[in-house]
Amino acid sequence: MTRQTPLTLHPGPASLREILPLWAFGLEGPWLCRHLATRLAALAVARPKFSGIAARLAAWNFERVPLDPVFAADARTAGRVLADAPARRAMLRELGRRLRRPNQPEAFAALAETPDASPATAFLRRAMDDPGEGLYWCGRAFAFALARGLADLAREVVGRLGRDPLLAPAGARLAAEAALAWDGPHEALAALAQVDAACFPRFGALATAQLLGQLGQTDDALRLLATLWRTENWHPDLTQRLHALLCPPPAVDLDRLPGRLHVFLYTWNRSGLLQKTLRSLAASRLGPARVTVLDNGSSDDTAAVCQAMAGRFGPDRLRSIRLPVNVGAPAARNWLARTAGLGPNDLAAYVDDDVTLPPHWLETLAAALLADADADVAGARILAAASGAARVVQAADVRLLPPDAAHTVRPLVNYGPGPDLGLLASHRPCPSVSGCCHLLRSRALTGGAPFDIRFSPSQFDDLARDLSNFIGGRRAVYAGTLAVAHHQHAGPGQARSQAAVGQLLGARTKLDGLFSRDEMEVAAARDLDTAWTTLETAWTAVRLRLGTDAA
Repeated sequence: MTRQTPLTLHPGPASLREILPLWAFGLEGPWLCRHLATRLAALAVARPKFSGIAARLAAWNFERVPLDPVFAADARTAGRVLADAPARRAMLRELGRRLRRPNQPEAFAALAETPDASPATAFLRRAMDDPGEGLYWCGRAFAFALARGLADLAREVVGRLGRDPLLAPAGARLAAEAALAWDGPHEALAALAQVDAACFPRFGALATAQLLGQLGQTDDALRLLATLWRTENWHPDLTQRLHALLCPPPAVDLDRLPGRLHVFLYTWNRSGLLQKTLRSLAASRLGPARVTVLDNGSSDDTAAVCQAMAGRFGPDRLRSIRLPVNVGAPAARNWLARTAGLGPNDLAAYVDDDVTLPPHWLETLAAALLADADADVAGARILAAASGAARVVQAADVRLLPPDAAHTVRPLVNYGPGPDLGLLASHRPCPSVSGCCHLLRSRALTGGAPFDIRFSPSQFDDLARDLSNFIGGRRAVYAGTLAVAHHQHAGPGQARSQAAVGQLLGARTKLDGLFSRDEMEVAAARDLDTAWTTLETAWTAVRLRLGTDAA
């Protein structure tokens, strides 16, 4: 019989709510993890009962981003509290000696945001050769490689560290991350086997559980995560991940829903991507759903692709509508909803034309939506799957910060860094979800134009609709256990011209202008309350499910 890891019960979420208000939003966002680590370290000085959590968060942040000089320094200090293994202490001493932050790191910032990655890559390769600051720039180069899908650059960093015996443990750790980002689960597991578990125990357990889940070994993955939670139950994302596995929403039979099911796609001149999307859609479990494709005035062979694919869906299950011109994404979404003649109990899914859908996608979204009477829309976790891209999270649930001097609407980035390790695979209510693949109740699509055409041709129309819904007292629900692969780059790599950058900035200005500061103050406060209620419920449920000794 396997001996169970003893429970180390840390202060629960309720004790943190007033002193660390953003804790309920999780620790995956790059700004969030730094902000909360700084606040928690200061809190631990005045209130020693939080010193254990502060040390563990410092250790966790380092294991996620090993070449960050702040995280490495904090982890070395935390090691004294956590009684780190000798190998880890030696590695942290060496990193502390050599991770020197340059006087002007912002010299790279402008290059990192340009659509063409070549100038930034050339800068990084020169900087990594610097005898004094090279290790710092290795860390920046690895992060840039993950963000921009530059596998060769990432492996170059791994090679540099691997040739240095004193940095070899960190090199093996980054090699595993590169394998997670670009290789299959078997290759990544082999790379993880080379990582020193004494140096990176948390990363090793989390990454292994994620890969076992991908290979269908769900019970083994659950056991690993449960063991990790017994010592790291302070972590909000780990708690919510376990809760989603232990307490999923009730299953839904798509053939027994009270209303009709619709799947909508709109497309323009992307017949190759559309064909792949339709293939994955036809291979999924759709129940009685009917699929409608709106061809936004394409000049390629989109019409022929739709005609050829119709047979895969069965008689009269796939319909295509061709418009003479491209009306843009918001108008296309509105057109599809109006054309369908939605009834009061109908459900309608919008799917981008460049995604790969798993077989259970519609069942998962329907189960999450129907389990939450206050939700009008359910969405998925979106993973990057463009050619060469690292396997990172592109979108999760949208959370809100209060307005500041620059913006009325402040969506919080709560995903990253690095490859998807499953910590965002949870179920929780929120203000908005990604429009890349989402399911809506028909009441959310009433009126002449639920998606604002002022955002044409694209950008933020789905977020604006969700926020209007949230301000009106409804909400979204995030079904993050559903991972949808998106075959388009996001971020700087997507905006390939100055005009495209200008369009993004213009759409952002429009979004701020739609809502008042007072409305968004109230919305942000409501979102935070919801996040805390969800976290506290999940923590209590996991604590009870993992055994009486956790009570």
